[in-house]
Amino acid sequence: MSLTRCVMSKTKVVELEKRIEYLQQQLDLIHAIDRIRDEAETPAKMMTGVVGELSEKFDADCCVLAIIDPETDCLAVEADIGTVELGVQITPEQLTKLAQMASASDGAAAGTAQDLNSTTDGFGVPDNMFFVLTAIEMDSQPLGIILLTRLDKPFCSREVDLLNVAEDHLDSAIVQCHVQYELQSRNRELETIYRIDHIRDLHLPFDEMLQAALDVLCSLVESEMGFIMLYDHTVKHMQIAAIKANVEISELAAHYEIGGRIAHQTLEIAELVCHSGMEDPIRSIMCIPLILGDEIIGVFGLMNRLGKPGFTEDDRRLMNAVGSQMDTAIFEGIEVRKLRQVLGRSVDPRVLERALAQRGTDLLKGERSVISVLYADIRGSTNLAETTEPELFVGFINDYLGRMADVVFQHEGTVDKFIGDEVMALFGAPFSQEDHALRAVRVGLEMQQMHKTLIETWQARGILPVPIGVGIATGELLVGEIGSDDRSDYTAIGRAANLGARICSAAAGGEVLVSEQTFRQIESDVEATAIAGVQMKGLEEGVTVYRVDRLLT
Repeated sequence: MSLTRCVMSKTKVVELEKRIEYLQQQLDLIHAIDRIRDEAETPAKMMTGVVGELSEKFDADCCVLAIIDPETDCLAVEADIGTVELGVQITPEQLTKLAQMASASDGAAAGTAQDLNSTTDGFGVPDNMFFVLTAIEMDSQPLGIILLTRLDKPFCSREVDLLNVAEDHLDSAIVQCHVQYELQSRNRELETIYRIDHIRDLHLPFDEMLQAALDVLCSLVESEMGFIMLYDHTVKHMQIAAIKANVEISELAAHYEIGGRIAHQTLEIAELVCHSGMEDPIRSIMCIPLILGDEIIGVFGLMNRLGKPGFTEDDRRLMNAVGSQMDTAIFEGIEVRKLRQVLGRSVDPRVLERALAQRGTDLLKGERSVISVLYADIRGSTNLAETTEPELFVGFINDYLGRMADVVFQHEGTVDKFIGDEVMALFGAPFSQEDHALRAVRVGLEMQQMHKTLIETWQARGILPVPIGVGIATGELLVGEIGSDDRSDYTAIGRAANLGARICSAAAGGEVLVSEQTFRQIESDVEATAIAGVQMKGLEEGVTVYRVDRLLT
């Protein structure tokens, strides 16, 4: 082999080795970015990791990674290294010019300090500094820029190409990390909402419910003190209702004064307030108003002293998530919980929600109202119970009661109670209904039709075709929550209630009988037959009732 050919072969080997080395550098950099992306818990940690990796791989004295904020559409430095040591301070205006410089180049571009200073109007870097700069883009959409600088050593073409390789993988890593972190944040919000809902569903005593909700928030957001203040409308002042503090009792007075001041501020503007960089003793505080509709309920707050971190955007989102649940939770903790307990099985869910919306009114207190009361009873149920298998009979009765209750609910009536196989329902309470008598009659007629359908189903199973009778009366009754602390019901008491029960007893199977007062309110809407002299238990004289045959409208 000639000397010339030998030299050429060695040259090719060296070039090949350099090529392999360069390819290995590319792979190492790609793997490093992927590893950082997969291991980083937050976008900020990923950016910091990438800056450190690029600074090391390129032997740079300074590395700056700036990303466009999607909310403001402005560039902001997300991570940097070496800027403090070099005394470099990058203004928002200079970031914009760097971005323009990067976008004007097809890929990464290298240059000198003079190029950098002239483009950015005095970037202030030393004359012996060199740089390489590239825009970060995804599908032609700008995401940010990367700037690397070092002293006395220009960036070669291979390093420029290597930065292009880094950008090709960094763009997707940034997008993926932000999306993943956004999902994690949303999951935390959903988890927080779920935990608050779970606390509400535990039906804890009010004070325990407040403390449990506060504990949840303090476990999710790093804070030294959390508090809930409730607004007393009588004295127009807020009072501490729950507190969680990792501070000495002697220090609480100063914390309370600051918390109260910021709490009033957040109520005035009716939105979350977050302050950082405050003076001793509090460094940061975050408060959110608890307002339901137009009614002030109170304030939820967190505080940290000096030396502790401030509250992040994620913390503020979590606080909003908790606040959106706590206002309802606190309101339900007093009146609403009692309404749900007393009326939950008695009225249609839509009616119950209307009750919950009427804050400031006590729907459960006793009051006299003119309402209509309905009774529906199976004829021959005693004989049916004695001649039917218990399991079959219970199944039939449960189905019957459920369907009758559904009919009542469809017309916004209230199921007062089940008395064996008898249904007692109210119309005009707890909400006033001008057409309460007509509603009751509609329900009575629909009950008869529903019962016929029910019997057709159960006859095939062995149930005898027993009919029902319906009785309705109208009059002034005392309605409200009646009972003890341990057991109470929303019910009606009075002469009209007793009369309705007696009319029901007098009704034959398939009939809907109404009292005279009921008839006077519906006579233009129905076709009815008067039945005079009906004898009823406890009444010496016969009573005139009306059999409703059909509705005219």
